[in-house]
Amino acid sequence: MRKKHVSIFTLVIVLGLAVSLYFYTWIRKPVGNRLEGIRALVIIAEGFDYTEYTGVVSYLKKEGAEVDTASFTVKRIEGHGGSCVPDTTFNEINVSHYHVIFIPGGDGPYNIIRHENNQTVFKILTEGFQQGKIIAAICHGPWVLAAADLVNGINVTCWPDQEMIEDLKAHGALVDTRKSVVRDGNIVTANGPAAINPFAEEIVSVAVEKYKSVAPYSNGLQRLIMGSRFS
Repeated sequence: MRKKHVSIFTLVIVLGLAVSLYFYTWIRKPVGNRLEGIRALVIIAEGFDYTEYTGVVSYLKKEGAEVDTASFTVKRIEGHGGSCVPDTTFNEINVSHYHVIFIPGGDGPYNIIRHENNQTVFKILTEGFQQGKIIAAICHGPWVLAAADLVNGINVTCWPDQEMIEDLKAHGALVDTRKSVVRDGNIVTANGPAAINPFAEEIVSVAVEKYKSVAPYSNGLQRLIMGSRFS
């Protein structure tokens, strides 16, 4: 009888461990999958900063985001440090299909502002702002936000370019270039390539907060109880 009790006890322990392991591996949300279902649009033009572009795009993709790059043309765009072929043009963009709009720095932002079709970009950004999308810009990228008149009363940071700073302030922005990353509502800005990782992480954090009902946890039980969805 005693042996039988020991066998049953052992079986219960083994089953308990197996069930615990199963739930741990199933419930626990894996790191690197926080942006599953999120779509990001990257806005570039000639002279864009390739390091900022690839750094942020790679970060978002590793977290599960789908990323499209748009420009005035689908021909190869030369940037500082590299080049890329856009997936689509600005004229073909439906803003409602995206959750995040990202503008890397370099000379690309200035070339967007002075381009004859700059209104197509301003329209995308304005619609994104009105629809509550996350709008992110690094280095000289915030300059385009000023040109689109989206920074009035908004706290931002940027590369310490005096002309850009003055233009941002002229459009009502509250500028502090000493800060590497600044979030104000749905607008996230960074002051240069040294801030790529914290900038990208802030975009991820805002996206999780805004579009996921449950943030990424180590506590899988809470995720199981609450579930996750997109708003």
